[in-house]
Amino acid sequence: MKKNLMLCIFACILILTIVTERAFGAEAFNITSYNIDMTVYEDNSYAIIETIHINFSEQRHGIIRSLPLKTNRGKPALISDIDVFDHRFSTEKISNNIEIKIGDPDSYASLSEKYTIGYVYTIGDDYLDDRDELYWNLIGNDWDCTIENVTFKINMPKAFSPDRLYFTHGQRGSTKHDGVDWSIEGNTIRGSMMVSLMPNDSLTIAMPLPEGYFSSAERIKTNAVPYGWLVSIACTAAGTVLWLFMGRKKKIFPTVEFYPPQGVTSADAGFLIDGRVDSFDITSLIIYWADKGYLSITEEIVKKRFTSKKSFTLTKLRDISQDSQDYEKEMFEGLFYMGDGVNVRTDQLENRFYAVGEKVKKQVKQSFEDKEETRIFLRTNLWCRVLLLLTGAISTLPFSYWVMKESGNVGEAELLLKSILMSVSIMAALYFLMYVLKNWKGMKKGEKFKQLFIVLVFCGVICGAFIYALSLSGNVLTGLLSLAGAAILGVMSNLCSRRTEAGMWYEEKLTGFKDFIKAAELDRIKLLADENPNYFYNVLPFAMVLGVTDKWAKNFDGIMKEPPDWYHSPTIQSRFSVINFATGLDNDLKIFSSDLASKQRSNSSIGGGSSGGGSGGGGGRSW
Repeated sequence: MKKNLMLCIFACILILTIVTERAFGAEAFNITSYNIDMTVYEDNSYAIIETIHINFSEQRHGIIRSLPLKTNRGKPALISDIDVFDHRFSTEKISNNIEIKIGDPDSYASLSEKYTIGYVYTIGDDYLDDRDELYWNLIGNDWDCTIENVTFKINMPKAFSPDRLYFTHGQRGSTKHDGVDWSIEGNTIRGSMMVSLMPNDSLTIAMPLPEGYFSSAERIKTNAVPYGWLVSIACTAAGTVLWLFMGRKKKIFPTVEFYPPQGVTSADAGFLIDGRVDSFDITSLIIYWADKGYLSITEEIVKKRFTSKKSFTLTKLRDISQDSQDYEKEMFEGLFYMGDGVNVRTDQLENRFYAVGEKVKKQVKQSFEDKEETRIFLRTNLWCRVLLLLTGAISTLPFSYWVMKESGNVGEAELLLKSILMSVSIMAALYFLMYVLKNWKGMKKGEKFKQLFIVLVFCGVICGAFIYALSLSGNVLTGLLSLAGAAILGVMSNLCSRRTEAGMWYEEKLTGFKDFIKAAELDRIKLLADENPNYFYNVLPFAMVLGVTDKWAKNFDGIMKEPPDWYHSPTIQSRFSVINFATGLDNDLKIFSSDLASKQRSNSSIGGGSSGGGSGGGGGRSW
C-alpha cells in the first residue's frame, strides 16, 4: 500500500512537471505578439520582416534568432540581407543554421522589448519536377516559449489557386488546422492565430503551385571545393607511379616442371603460389601424408533421418618423420591428440581443431617469411601499402574538409582532425572492400557473405554520407572523382605483392608445374607413370591446392585402375574411376577443411503538409 502511494505521488509530480514545462516553457521570456510580413518572389525567394514583442522574466542581453540553412528537403538555402532595426546584432554560422545574436553584451535588455528582424530567404529550385510549392514554416518548432497574437501577411508574386491552401499548427508533424483564421485579397494572404502556440509549436503554410510558378528559380550553388579534383588526380597519379615502381609484381618466366620444388609440401605450395595460407592448403597435408604412408583414410556413410553424410576416420600408421617441417609435426600430433592417439573421426575435430589450424597457418607463412634468405615477399610491400592508403586518404581530404566545415562551426584544429578521420574512414572502407573481394575464393563459405555484408554496410554508410553531403553543394561529381581515385589506390594497396628473388623462383617453378598439369601430353604422362607408379598420388595434393584436380585426373583416365591402398571406402566399386575418385576427394576435402576451420559460436538474438514540415522557421533563445 505504501509502495503504491509513493508511486502515485511520483506519477503526480512527473505529470505536474511536464504540464508546467509545457505551459511555461524553458525560456526566460514569452512572446506577446509575433507578426510576419512576407513577400514571395518568382525566383522562390522570400523577403521577410518579423516583428516580435517579448516579455523577459529574467535579465537577459537579448535573443538569438536561429534560421536553418537547409530546406525541408535537405537542400542548401541562401540567407541574405539580414538586418535588425534599432538593435545591435551580429551573425554567426552554427552547424546548419545562421544565428542572429541581437542585443548588447555590455547591457541588459528591457523587460519588454520589440525586435524587428528582416532577411531574405532564397530556396530557388525546389527540386520538384511535377509542381512548385510554398511550404514554409511561418513560425518554427524551436521557440521554447509560449507565443501569443500571431498575425501574418503573405504577398504572392502572381495569381494562384487557393483550393489546396492549408495552414497547420502544433508540434512537429501535427495536422491541426482549425486554429488559423485567414483570407485572400488579390494575391495577398492575411491571417492570424485564434489560439496561442505552446512551446515548440509551429505554424506552417502548405500550398501546391503549378510547375513553372517560380519561373526564375535557380538551384542554389554553394562554394565548390577549390582544386579538390586536382588533388585527387595528383594523388591517384602519384600512387600509381609508386605502385608501378615499388609494389607491382615483376614478370616471371615459368619453366616446365614435372614435380613441385624439392622440399616443398602441398601447404607450402598453396602459400607460395598466391601469398596466403587457406584452410584447404593445410588440410591437403592429409593427402600428402597418406601418400607418404603416415596415415590412412576410411570413408563411412552416416545415415540420418532424412539425409546421409560422409564421415572420415584417420588412422595413424606411423609417426611423422623428424625431418618434417615443425608445422607438420604440430598439425599431425594435434589431429590424433583429439582422437584416441591412433584414430580420429572428423566429427571429433569439428569446433575443436580451429585453434591448431590457425596456428599452423601462421607457421606455414613464418617458415618462409621469418628468415631473410627464405622470404617470399619484399618487406617494402608493407611500406608501399601504407603509402598508398595514405595517398588515398589525402585524395578525399579536401572534400572531407568541406563536408566537416559545412556541418558545423568548430575550431580549425578540430575541423582538421574530423576531416582526417573522415578521409581515413573512407579509405579504410574501400580498402577492406577490395580485400574481401581479393580473398573471396580463399574464405570459408559461412564467412564470405557475412564479411561482404559487413564491409558493404560500412562502405555504404561512410561513402553514402560523404556523397550525400557533397550533393547538397553541387560538388558530387568531383567528390565521386576523389572516391574513384581512392578506390583505385585501395585496389593497388591490396596488390602490393612484389617478390624476392627466392619468391620469384618458387612462383616460376610452381606456375610451370601447374601449366604442365593443365596441358600435359599423354605420352609424357605415361612415361612419368611408368618411371614412378605412385606419380599420380604424389602430385594429387599439389594439384588440389593449385586448383587443377580435374585436369590432373583427366590426364590419368584409363591409366589408373586401382584406388590407393591408403583410402578405404565402401562406395568404390570394382570399376574404379580416377576422375570420380579425385574430384570427389577434392570436394570432400574442401568440406572437411571447412569443418576443421569451424569454431563454436555462441547464439545471440537481436531483439497536405504537417506542422513544422516546411522550410525555414527555426527558432530563438535568450542570451
